[in-house]
Amino acid sequence: MKVIRKRIFDGLFRKIIPVFICFSIISFPSCVFALNTDLVEDEIYWIDKGNEIYYSGDDYFEGFSKYIADEDEGCFYLFSRFTDYRIDRNTNENITLAFTIKNDVNTYLFQVDKNGLMNSSSKNTLESIDVYYNFDEASCKRQGGGVFVAFKLKNKTDRMLNNSISCEYYCGLNCTYNLLDSVHLDMYVPTTVKTTKAKTTKQTTSKKSRKTETKAKTNTSKTIKETSTKFSGSGNTSADKKTSAPATKFSGSANEIADDVVTEEILQSEESNNENVEKRESFSEISAQNSSTELSYQAKLLIIIFTVVFVVGVICIIIGTVNSKKDKKEPDCNE
Repeated sequence: MKVIRKRIFDGLFRKIIPVFICFSIISFPSCVFALNTDLVEDEIYWIDKGNEIYYSGDDYFEGFSKYIADEDEGCFYLFSRFTDYRIDRNTNENITLAFTIKNDVNTYLFQVDKNGLMNSSSKNTLESIDVYYNFDEASCKRQGGGVFVAFKLKNKTDRMLNNSISCEYYCGLNCTYNLLDSVHLDMYVPTTVKTTKAKTTKQTTSKKSRKTETKAKTNTSKTIKETSTKFSGSGNTSADKKTSAPATKFSGSANEIADDVVTEEILQSEESNNENVEKRESFSEISAQNSSTELSYQAKLLIIIFTVVFVVGVICIIIGTVNSKKDKKEPDCNE
């Protein structure tokens, strides 16, 4: 039995180990290395990639930089190849890149050289940013060279905002140059609060517009009433006093008065018609009620008559049976 158990255990163990290794190989790069580390290894991976910036016009500094802002993964890549003729080839200064990342909430300041991420002057930089670097092709003897730096934003708030990135190169105290100035890693996501505010403002504006419309309607109705009353009161006076006024205006006003009278008569006729219809309906209801009461009274009379006839018929039947019995008994006695 022990031998069988060992064989079973060994078989399961041999099957589990390859599966675990394959799973770790597949999942490890996707979970941990969302940042493309190839762009930090060699210049070959930058062929036909990135945005280019060329440095010219200065006698002491020349070269170019390429950068990639991966907004989907929240990563930023920088490759710079330059020559600074101010560098003393006999010194041992470190070529350093100083980065500044700003958004509406946070600001990060940190420096990167051949030894890695230096002490930054901002808080929570190490917790919020993963930095990858390669300074193997840069030195003071070359008076510059190729530099690779990449970093990933880990903070959730930073990954929902527009991040401005600037980079300054320096070697010692006297050799400095701005490589990048306000390059954007835009991952802005609009919040629901702003949309609700916009909706509330739209609702308030619509309500205000409705109020203004109702006010305008009431004001127009008031003005119509006022003008009609004033016109009806001043119609005769204007005709008496101002004889020089043209007859067309007066005729127009008379037509308007006639129209008002006609409309009032129509309204009155409609009201009278409505009243007649209501009276007819009420009269029909009363007649229906009366008919129902009359029918019920006739039914009562029929029931009474039927009962009387039934009782009389029963009495007649009883009398008839009694008389027939008497007629049968009388011949027996005569015999």
